[in-house]
Amino acid sequence: MRSCRPLLTLAVLVFGCCGCKENLFRADDASDASSAEAVAATKTGPIEGTPEEVAGAVATAADRSQQRFGKLFEGVLPVLDQARERVDLHASLPDHSRLPFKADKQSNSAEINELLDQAIEILGVSEVTDYRQRIRDANAAISTSYANIADYRRQRISASWAKDQSQLEKVNPFDLSKEALDESIADETTEIKTQQKRLVDLKRSFAEELSKIGVEVDQEGVESLLSSVSGDDIVTMAVVFDNIKHVTAQLQQLTEESGEALDVSKKYYGMYVVMIHVMDRIQTTFVRDIHEKHIPKLNQFAAQAEQNIDQARVLIKIDGGDAKLLEANIVSNQLTRKTANLYIEYLQRNAEVIAAENKRAQKNLATAMNTYNTVKLSSDVAALMNTGRRDFEALMKLQVPALREFNNAAIRKEFQRMTSELRSGG
Repeated sequence: MRSCRPLLTLAVLVFGCCGCKENLFRADDASDASSAEAVAATKTGPIEGTPEEVAGAVATAADRSQQRFGKLFEGVLPVLDQARERVDLHASLPDHSRLPFKADKQSNSAEINELLDQAIEILGVSEVTDYRQRIRDANAAISTSYANIADYRRQRISASWAKDQSQLEKVNPFDLSKEALDESIADETTEIKTQQKRLVDLKRSFAEELSKIGVEVDQEGVESLLSSVSGDDIVTMAVVFDNIKHVTAQLQQLTEESGEALDVSKKYYGMYVVMIHVMDRIQTTFVRDIHEKHIPKLNQFAAQAEQNIDQARVLIKIDGGDAKLLEANIVSNQLTRKTANLYIEYLQRNAEVIAAENKRAQKNLATAMNTYNTVKLSSDVAALMNTGRRDFEALMKLQVPALREFNNAAIRKEFQRMTSELRSGG
């Protein structure tokens, strides 16, 4: 296991209840205190000061975390309940309806999937995603500074030295001297170094936050998650699964506090079942996007590069262009072709890992649906939820491929360019 990094540990739901036939939609205090201390440390650096000050910082972090979860819980509950109502309605609907605006299984499944996507969006927020956004902001700031430097250097070509400027030029804020432009270039260079240093700290904190939700990654793993088109989805998946675990615990507590009232128990267990469907949907969407969106686009990149290579070779053969420049174009397109093929292999391995987990999740999904139909006969719903929550904590090790193939600087740069195009849909 040590030889196959990074190691991604995700919570995978394994239920031990009954079984059913179809998937309707397939088309604790001490640990909290420890976590709060870690959150406080990663947000502000190592906690220093008197014991009272340290305790205050930890308490503030704990309050912030608790408030965040409370907001998430209140936000996701109505969505889960709406989806649960659609689940209850599904079996009574016709397969197809010829009447306009009359619900059938097809339209109901579409509405359920829309609600599941809303739940994924709400459940996909945590400190992890906060740090991911800060990393993106830092990278964007670096890109802006590089663009500004390029612009200042362009302006500098035609700019005058300060001693040669007229009085009008000196008071014109858009007519900068070479000295002023040099100063701006130096400022942007300093900003780049500041942001690069900030990135090191942010990535370390990002890895620490991932560790708290069961995702263990080294530096190479962090780069994989941040720079690949599948990395965002893997992080979101981990965050969603962790939040589902906590929401499940809260639903279990509410069920116990209700005194196992039948209507309340069935309602909360129904929400619990919907969250299992959320897990299934996020996995199947991940695999589908890789096979139907990302890989076809990468194949287009490779095919276009191959076409450019063939054209350049023909031009060289007939002496139809600058041979030296055409040879350089061939090398550039060969790099594109190689990177695209490596990227495809990387995404295929990611898809295989998640698809294997989803096969197991499908069995658990059938079990959960059958259990939901049995809940009205059960007097121990909270115990069923508790079993499921413990199964959440029986973490499985998923070995997500690293980006070792992209250690070459030129290939990594081309990889990042392709990732930007894949993310933008270009």
